[in-house]
Amino acid sequence: MRRVLWLSPYFPPQTRVGALRPLKFVRHLGALGWESVVLCDLRPEDATQAQLAAMIPSDVHVIRNWSRVAQGTERSLLRARDAAPSAAAAPQAARSDARSGPVKVATDAWAGFGAKLAQELNPEWLPLGEHLTRMPYALGAARRALEAFPSSAIIVNADPFAATLVGAQLAAEAKLPLIVDLRDPWALCELRRPMRPLLQRALVDRLERGVVEQAAKVILNTEVTLDDYRRHYNDLPASRFTCIRNHGDAELVSAGSHPGFDRFTLLFLGNFGRFIKADVLIRVLAELRARGVGPEQLQLVVTGAIPEESLRMARGMGADLYLRPHGHVPYPEIGAIMAAADLLVLLVQPRGRQRIAAKFFDYLTAERPVLAISESQELASLISASGAGTTHGYADVPGIADAIAAAIAAGRQQVRPRSPIGATSPEAAQALADVLERAVTGG
Repeated sequence: MRRVLWLSPYFPPQTRVGALRPLKFVRHLGALGWESVVLCDLRPEDATQAQLAAMIPSDVHVIRNWSRVAQGTERSLLRARDAAPSAAAAPQAARSDARSGPVKVATDAWAGFGAKLAQELNPEWLPLGEHLTRMPYALGAARRALEAFPSSAIIVNADPFAATLVGAQLAAEAKLPLIVDLRDPWALCELRRPMRPLLQRALVDRLERGVVEQAAKVILNTEVTLDDYRRHYNDLPASRFTCIRNHGDAELVSAGSHPGFDRFTLLFLGNFGRFIKADVLIRVLAELRARGVGPEQLQLVVTGAIPEESLRMARGMGADLYLRPHGHVPYPEIGAIMAAADLLVLLVQPRGRQRIAAKFFDYLTAERPVLAISESQELASLISASGAGTTHGYADVPGIADAIAAAIAAGRQQVRPRSPIGATSPEAAQALADVLERAVTGG
């Protein structure tokens, strides 16, 4: 059994998407001959779920010490768990809604203030954000973790992209192969790059170049992004870059139950926000209303936030009666609400050529039809190959409405079996194990 050290600031019990990908990997790497040690963060402001922490295998060593506040936050969560023994507590976290009190130092407070200000103005002004001030402490913690758990390789789970710089320094010192799971693009991000002032763009380019040149392997999330990176870094071997897409772990989302819905239900998991807008769905609902499909027949259930401007738009178009805010659903329980729905809706940002929403791979663990609204040909190919459903462009409002009307006519709770496309977590873990093997043996 060989060992790999993960530098992953985001990891359960944190609930953010960046914490889920490494969890899905480490749950299956042990069976493939790789023991995982995870150095991660935990902060008082983090949303946490005990159920997620409970899914960490017992043979995975978790060190919560990426920042100065992590250990204090972990102790606070454990105290909260012990004070509420009736809660669904996990070995390494408290209740899913638990929040500990602040355990901070002055430099963290100033970093948080600066990052918050930059986020409100333009988050690209500070390319490393609040993580910049945590890097020295994180590097020291990473050195101690590597000393306590000698490893054969180092994996960085980005973002935050500051973690890649810590990983590059540690790998250079220890003379170990560095695997950077970059996931989404950083310097080459088609959405964020235009927002960067010239100085910040040059800085990000230089920082990423240094990491990429050192890495044994850089992992991207999509084939489109893989092609972009190989083309941009054409002075480096194309084999340095590979693609391991996001993936679905059915066991992770199998908790909980749902009473069901009383009418045909479109389900959108997540939030509308900076890049994902509700506008197209509102126009589709207005189109269906004009066709005589009433809100007593159809509803759109949203498990996250619906911005006020979207609600105003819906009211103006007479589509607000179709909207049903559901409230947050803990990630381990989304399987039940997906099974209760009739059509799973996926939105990919119109200019999101490089990204495939992680929730698509969660949708694949269910058997309900998927309706994707996207301009991504890669996503369309995956949906077609999996047999999960249909894909429509943002401008195709009549076509989307036709697809929903046809689904309503077909009846509720339709089952759409999935054809295998290599999108499960065990398959992705095998691909990562192959990357590790080649990196360690020099292959």
